[in-house]
Amino acid sequence: MPQASDQTCFAPAARAPQDDVERQFAILSCHELPAVLNAIPVIAMVLNDCRQVVFGNRKFADAIGVDDIREALGKRPGEAFRCVHAAKAPGGCGTGEFCAHCGAVRSILFGLAGRQNIQECNINREDGGKVEALDLLVSSSPFSLDNERFLIFSITDVSHEKRRRALERIFFHDMLNTVGGLQGLMEFLAEEVQEDLRPDARFIHSAMARLTDEITSQKQLLAAETNELETHFVPLASSDVLELTEVTFQNSEQARDKRIVVRNDCRHVPFRSDPALLRRVLGNMVKNALEATEPGGTVTLFCDRDGDFLRFCVHNDGVIPKRVRMRIFNRSFSTKGAGRGLGTYSIKLLTERYLGGTADFLSTPETGTVFRVRLPLDPEAGAAPAVASPEA
Repeated sequence: MPQASDQTCFAPAARAPQDDVERQFAILSCHELPAVLNAIPVIAMVLNDCRQVVFGNRKFADAIGVDDIREALGKRPGEAFRCVHAAKAPGGCGTGEFCAHCGAVRSILFGLAGRQNIQECNINREDGGKVEALDLLVSSSPFSLDNERFLIFSITDVSHEKRRRALERIFFHDMLNTVGGLQGLMEFLAEEVQEDLRPDARFIHSAMARLTDEITSQKQLLAAETNELETHFVPLASSDVLELTEVTFQNSEQARDKRIVVRNDCRHVPFRSDPALLRRVLGNMVKNALEATEPGGTVTLFCDRDGDFLRFCVHNDGVIPKRVRMRIFNRSFSTKGAGRGLGTYSIKLLTERYLGGTADFLSTPETGTVFRVRLPLDPEAGAAPAVASPEA
């Protein structure tokens, strides 16, 4: 039976006697669970209903610096990891004021209530006389064995990923501020310098604008992959979107000796979407089409309405080989060499995860290649995106 205690500000402080902990360890050791936990590449432990460690895998033993898991039996996770707050609380891990805001404790309590869950946890722990800050992803999965309730509690250290994301945010913020300032300065100089220098100044200003756009694109892509990208849906019109796309790319480097046209039969359809993300999606579609078009060729933009959906299309006369078609939306897959392959990937990612639509393409010798995105007229109205039809 658990030993009663009222020294807590959050989770129950009662603990099971050490004899019960040793008995539970013996029960678990006789089953296949230890072999399974030792085979997985994350820190994992088994807790009893008093939140005490009754088994741990090798990754757990290595993480807390013990040779034999028996040295950690009876401790709670925060105590095993030497959390600074666990040491201050009279009842140990889970009982202090800080513990009410700890993702690990909350995850364990949810698990003991029968709910599988994943939480984020930030912990400061003692490490050789210094305090080490860790960012963890923790999960709890309840199970029963021999009529006793247990919990598999696993930990993944995401500290490096968190630090990388923080550095990326700082990098993009500083780069955009610097490049944006230079772009503004060059815009001013392009009008003020003497006549013979204006073409060079305008060229530099245009290059700075393209650099700003590329940095923004990478920032959006990283935010999209980590579910940090925010959408802002506003009223738009299909014809305006196509005309702006045409104007944006008609004088670009990719469009040299090529034509971009908007088909005359495009309807003026009002809809709602995120203009920045839609511009990025259509821009990547046009860039890919231009790269696949020979000098003197034409890239055609058009759209049509399909019930409660609007479909934007970009066509070129090229044909994509079958071996490429099978992988064209894969991240980092490209026929243009290393460091490429994010354009088509971002088309599908932004369209399907954030704009509520679908992205696909059709490529045959008879029709050429057409990339299509199918968007709901109002993504906030709750309409589920349908699968795009195979007809061009």
